[in-house]
Amino acid sequence: MICDIIRLTRKSLFVGLVLAIIISDSFIYFAQIQTKAFYSSWIISINASTAAGLAIFVVYRHMQQRRHNPQDHHHSKSHVALAIGLSLWLCADLIWATYEIVLEIVPPVPSAADFAWLSAYGFLAYYLYSTYIEFHNRFNFNKKVLVASIIGCGIFLTYIIALTTNLSVLSSPRGIAMFAVIVAYPIMDAVLMVPAIVILVNFRKEPLWFTPWICESLGLFLIAISDSWFAVVVLTSIVEQFWLSAIFFAAHYLVIAAGLLWYVKFLLTHSQPSDKHRTSEQIETSIISPRGGYTDKHNTQEKNHKRISYIALTAIAAIVAIAVSIGVYFSLYSSPSLSSFFLFSGPSSEVILPAPATAFKQQTVTIGALIPMTGISSSLGESEGAGLKIATKDINEYLSKTHSSIGIKLVIEDSQSNPSVSLERLKHLATEGVKIVIGPATSAAVQGVKNYADKNGIVLISPSSTAPSLAIAGDNLFRFVPDDRHQAQAISKMMWNDGIRVVVPFWRTDVYGNDLVKATKQSIQGLGGRVDDGVGYIPNTGDFAASLNRINFIVWDQDLKALDSKVNQAISQYGKDRVGVYFVGLDEVAPIFIQAQNHPTLSKVKWYGSDGSTLNNKLIKNTDAAAFAVKTGFPTPIYAVENDNDERFKHVEAQIYEQIGRMPRSYASVAYDILWVAALAENNTKATPDINYLKNTIAKIADSYNGITGKTTLNQFGDRKYGDYDFWAIRNSESTHDSFIWKRIGKYMSNIS
Repeated sequence: MICDIIRLTRKSLFVGLVLAIIISDSFIYFAQIQTKAFYSSWIISINASTAAGLAIFVVYRHMQQRRHNPQDHHHSKSHVALAIGLSLWLCADLIWATYEIVLEIVPPVPSAADFAWLSAYGFLAYYLYSTYIEFHNRFNFNKKVLVASIIGCGIFLTYIIALTTNLSVLSSPRGIAMFAVIVAYPIMDAVLMVPAIVILVNFRKEPLWFTPWICESLGLFLIAISDSWFAVVVLTSIVEQFWLSAIFFAAHYLVIAAGLLWYVKFLLTHSQPSDKHRTSEQIETSIISPRGGYTDKHNTQEKNHKRISYIALTAIAAIVAIAVSIGVYFSLYSSPSLSSFFLFSGPSSEVILPAPATAFKQQTVTIGALIPMTGISSSLGESEGAGLKIATKDINEYLSKTHSSIGIKLVIEDSQSNPSVSLERLKHLATEGVKIVIGPATSAAVQGVKNYADKNGIVLISPSSTAPSLAIAGDNLFRFVPDDRHQAQAISKMMWNDGIRVVVPFWRTDVYGNDLVKATKQSIQGLGGRVDDGVGYIPNTGDFAASLNRINFIVWDQDLKALDSKVNQAISQYGKDRVGVYFVGLDEVAPIFIQAQNHPTLSKVKWYGSDGSTLNNKLIKNTDAAAFAVKTGFPTPIYAVENDNDERFKHVEAQIYEQIGRMPRSYASVAYDILWVAALAENNTKATPDINYLKNTIAKIADSYNGITGKTTLNQFGDRKYGDYDFWAIRNSESTHDSFIWKRIGKYMSNIS
């Protein structure tokens, strides 16, 4: 039955395999940087379930066949090992996906997933070496190929272990455990690659027999590439290309599945002991067009086997289809950012329209928003987006009640925490005739789009960009938060009061990090303190795949080693109580703090943070990271609203909390106020094309507006004139010992205007 339905040849098998790899990997390749981990997890899990399902089916068919061919015991045992190995890999992938997608935390190293994955190698080694021995006895493999394979794998393994040793920290038990796990993967890969290479080199002798094992051997090569990709990343510093490993992981399961499919179709049912004396062409001819030599009883059994095969393969296809449907469902409904990718609808955006009753007989004015719904600043963009959606509803209700002639349509574009993407999205808004854009949220993104906005008559109003170097009089940029001179003064005063006299900065080297560290250095030196050169790191825009977080830690270790050295020098000269680390970063704070535990010196001094880390939800979800923050103090400042007891503020903040499920940063409320000022300006100017008139109107309204965050008076540079700062720190939760919360610990009253 199957032979009649599917005319499977080696050519069609490999063509189909290539197409399947292209289709599945395209989900990962074309995903936004922040959603790559999501799509990697469920694509890999689906492919793994396909391979494991086929392997289990092969075992089942062997059990059926042994009733008629007791000599099949050897193949049955080896395929049981293969099925167990692939099932363990599937379990590991599901555990990693749970960490990444469901729990939203960084998997520990080692984790249960590591134990499951490494345990599978024993079963896979049995399968592959038993296959090698059988083929060697049957086809008399050349021993020179075996020796060359051993030497090649030995060289590969020596290089990887040497590189890993050089990159690892072996001064702590956790560092040693991590090193052991990391090197275990290439060691196990090398063990499997030895027979795989021999089988691949000799495949031309018996193409029919070798087809399934060619696929399985090639699949192991892809795993070796995936596990060793970190070497290329570390040597070239292309940290944004870590996700390429996920493509290899996803592909290797399909390659193995293709080999199993061939085995099921051509070798499982028809192989007989006498086949070893026949050529592959004779076997293939008898398989594809059986004639003669088969009794009616045998044909009946074959039909039953084919029917069982058809039903089983259909069941496997149904399981995969269900898994795909689940993945699609979560893609579309778990978060706006994921659905925006899955629809492949061009620039990812969300449109919030006035209610039909509100928009009746009104002119709809479009206001844009450019915020990071994905990427390394996604936690910031998520809360700001919630504030903007609430403001859109409230504003349109107000405009309707006051019988205004306009209604507000908000178009939210995802900047992906990437300056170049921000510029692309701004150009898209410009083609829609948008004149006011709320955002970008980060200073790096503002820097990337500012020139375009100035030249093309677009007003930018940022709720959270704070770099002092972007404070330029007369440009098209307004910022409803104070620049970082205020924050620098606040954190410097706290460090000084804590007895810190030497500060070692550790920061992301973009305009936000560079400007804030520079301002803090000036403030510390003004108080009489000293600031070390510190360590700057190249910021990345996304997370690494969960199954490769062990490599993520190695990358951060290189910067943390340099920081550890500088802190150690400062302690030896000034004493640990007078030395502090000043961290300026965004959501990458979680893996950094987890890995900082490997460096004992870093736990001896106090750490201080910036607004980019304040109220970071990932920091309290990851127990190891939160514990490090508690141990080192880690107070972080953030712009404080003028009156957080205001009923309007409490009402809006409660709605934002309901949308995002966590305490929002003050910038979400700032975004709410910005949209009000922008809408009032559009209402007063009647959507004028005169950009200077629009800018002057925005400035006048801002100077007199009293929002939920207080007075929005601007200075001569278009930035918020006044600003105080709340200090937050992580504390142990009173409910359970191993859970953590953010707690406000103080307030700083700024004297800068």
